[in-house]
Amino acid sequence: MDRTNVETVIVAGKIRKWRGRLLNANLDQIRRDLEASRDYLFKAAGVRQDLFANS
Repeated sequence: MDRTNVETVIVAGKIRKWRGRLLNANLDQIRRDLEASRDYLFKAAGVRQDLFANS
């Protein structure tokens, strides 16, 4: 089972996914927020983001 098997999601009483489709989701904003969070965490932990760079 994975996320494609989830048909309906309700968060705080609001339907966020219905019949397998996300509702009112700004995927571009979500991606930007996730990337900013990732960048912050990597920097705070002192981890290089280029996983294929020579050490």
